[in-house]
Order: sequence, then C-alpha cells, then structure tokens
Amino acid sequence: GGRVVMTAAALLNPDAAGMRTDNGELIGAFTANGTLALVIFGGLFGGIAAGICWAILSPWVPGSGWRRAVLVGPLAMAIGGSFLVRGDNTDFAILEGDALILALLLGLVVLIGISVARLDDLFERRLPRPAQGRFGLTLAYGLVALAGLLFLPLTIGFFFSVAACDCSSPPIYVGWALVVVAAITVLWWAVRLATGRSDPGRGLVRAGRLGVAGAAIAGVFHLIPQLVQILRFA
Repeated sequence: GGRVVMTAAALLNPDAAGMRTDNGELIGAFTANGTLALVIFGGLFGGIAAGICWAILSPWVPGSGWRRAVLVGPLAMAIGGSFLVRGDNTDFAILEGDALILALLLGLVVLIGISVARLDDLFERRLPRPAQGRFGLTLAYGLVALAGLLFLPLTIGFFFSVAACDCSSPPIYVGWALVVVAAITVLWWAVRLATGRSDPGRGLVRAGRLGVAGAAIAGVFHLIPQLVQILRFA
C-alpha cells in the first residue's frame, strides 16, 4: 500500500522526480532499500504498534464482522493518521501538498484499521483457545504476547516522544486517552481472570467506549492542523 501511494505521488508530481525525500530516498525511484524500509518500519513496527492499540481498544468497539471492521477504519485514521500526515514533513512541500496524496495516505490508514479488525475477527473464530493440558499452544500464545510487550515502550513512545514518532508534535492527548482505555481493558482482563465472567458489565463497557471516543476526538483535533499546514503548500 505504501509503495502504491508513493508511486502515485511521483506520477502526480513529475517535476519532483529525482528529488530526495525527508528519508533520503529518490522520488520516483523503486529501490530495494526503500521497500525494505517500508517493510520494517511501516509494516513490522507499525503493524505491531497497531496490534497493541487494537488489543486495548477492541473490547470496547461495538459490532461484529465487516460492520465492526468498517467502523474501525475511521477510528484508525483518527488515532494513527497523523503519523503519516505530518505538517512538519518537508516531503509535502516538495509534492506541493497535493490533496489527493493526503487522501491516499489517510485511506491507507483506514485500510490498515479495517484489515486488523477483520483478521482479528477471523483468527478469533478459527484459532484454538489455550486450555489446560495444551502446554504447547499456551506457550505459543504467551510468546506472541511477550513480543507485543517488548514493543510496548516503542508504541508508547510514538504518542509521547518526539524522537520515537520522528515528529515535532507527537499526539500526546491521543496517547493519554489510550492510556485510560488500556487501564480499563487491563481491569477487565483482571476481572475476567478472577471471576470467569464473559461479560464486562455496563459500567466498564461505557467507560471503555468513552475512552475510545476520547481517543478518536483527540486524534481528529491533532490531525486537522496537520492537514491545514500541508495544504498551504498546494
């Protein structure tokens, strides 16, 4: 998806061909190094961060199946859109702030949200659950959870650290809203383990959904100034 957007950006701005991006890549050039960077930083690191966010958000997003996945798309754009659409990124000045490029980038984030939610739903219905006497399966799930925990500091840094997000203005308020949602989710996990309940109860559901809404609203208010700043280059 990232390669498609970059190719479209080059085609829409032929005068920018041969110029260097903020990361030192040539605009219009399809290189192995550029593709590898996308796979590692955009795909692997970004994917794990998206998975961690989804793990804490998913209990409070209503619906099921495709209806739920489609709902997650705009939510992903609100929470994560500013990581791709940054007003301090000089690439948008080179590309003259093209509105279509912005739409493609935000559309890519929407597709990521839909894909994560839909794949999670499919795995939830098909993968076996850990149980007593199935040590290998429980160990495998534990290792996956451990991998997520190892990347948790980096994911937190994306929302609170200038160095981690590689931006001048990280979405701090979005991060705090996600911290609140994470606390509610961890509380629900603790209640479920202690009591065996499968229903979090109305109080936790309301609190969780308010937290999700707060993260989305904070994300929109952080994203809009980025869009305005970029469109000034047009």
